[in-house]
Amino acid sequence: MKYCLDCGEQIDADAELCPSCGVTQTTTLEGQRKDRAENEKYCFECGELINKKAEICPECGVRQYGGGSSASSDKIVAGILALLLGGIGAHKFYQGNIKYGVLYLCFFWTGIPALLGLIEGIIMLIADDLEYEQKYADGSIFGKL
Repeated sequence: MKYCLDCGEQIDADAELCPSCGVTQTTTLEGQRKDRAENEKYCFECGELINKKAEICPECGVRQYGGGSSASSDKIVAGILALLLGGIGAHKFYQGNIKYGVLYLCFFWTGIPALLGLIEGIIMLIADDLEYEQKYADGSIFGKL
């Protein structure tokens, strides 16, 4: 379960649209709603009211997604790394998944990591920002060890 970015109601974890207020969970929030000021949003993890530009919730420490350009630029960088240097696991290291990065390095000579990197790069580049955040990004370089 997570909380709607706009109204703060508890919603399904993979919901892209809030059933209570109808707001897409990847939109930027404009105007005021309920007790939320113009420059605030709700944390999608704990439901706490936080600054709209906050990348990490100060209450629960979970990285926020939606509305920012950092997810988009991270997605593009990781996708290009996967396409060009996927055989040595560069995209895995960039995403903070050190264990898989080392695994790609160990088996680069087989060509299998290069093929997987090519496929992952294409998938990353065609995924929307929310899907990329949920599947690949974790906000911490050592978070997936």
